[in-house]
Amino acid sequence: MFPLITLTTDFQPGSPYIAQMKGVLYCRVPDVRIVDVTHAVPPQNILFGAFALADTMPYFPAGTIHVAVVDPGVGSERELVCVRLGKSADQTQTVLCPNNGLVSVLARKFPVLSVNLIQNPALFSETPSGTFHGRDILAPVAAALALGVPVSEVGEAVGLERLVSISIPEPEKTPAGWRGQVLFADSFGNLTTNFTRELVPNPALVTAGAKTFRFVRTYADAPAGSLVALFGSQGRLELAVVNGNAQEILGLRDPQGLLADCSE
Repeated sequence: MFPLITLTTDFQPGSPYIAQMKGVLYCRVPDVRIVDVTHAVPPQNILFGAFALADTMPYFPAGTIHVAVVDPGVGSERELVCVRLGKSADQTQTVLCPNNGLVSVLARKFPVLSVNLIQNPALFSETPSGTFHGRDILAPVAAALALGVPVSEVGEAVGLERLVSISIPEPEKTPAGWRGQVLFADSFGNLTTNFTRELVPNPALVTAGAKTFRFVRTYADAPAGSLVALFGSQGRLELAVVNGNAQEILGLRDPQGLLADCSE
């Protein structure tokens, strides 16, 4: 049975580009199994894509190949990389993506076993487009790996330091508690912050955008319309409106970087 191949992109749902990538995979590996992680990464939002990958990979079996296309630098001199991660050789999963920080969060959570540049044109589509490397390079390379081509044939092996890393905000301790940031909004308009349960085990109130969010354990602990803070399924503190949309309540087109103050 062929490995699973997942797709994570900022193409947005309904984009024909998604089908084109799948078409390439099915042509080369007719029995391949493809899983869509998300195609709703906000355009060019590498940080969102990095968290989407890191939050998803632990739930997939060893051998899974993840193709991630959030690529504002497509057509430039930026590199494409093949990154193998896992706690041991028999738990390895592979990520194919632009070398622009998309594996930054993963690299903090899992050992990086190898990094190879994606360089071998024999594995690419015959005439790669300058603006769609996901279809013409990453998808064909994923298919080749699924068929058993060794990683060494993808391109030159390089050190971990070659991977581009993006800045991931960390909360800071203040006299009043903690100051952090909103990382992104999810599809429900809930705002995910960089406060974790390990860092702030007993939050009380979170203030952001001139609004105060009261900590609850679940949405059912507050009436509809209430502004609440709670730990989401990924272990990060989220700001939400019960049966509503926190991003809309705050009037934010892009909430990334919004300051949040947390008291205990």
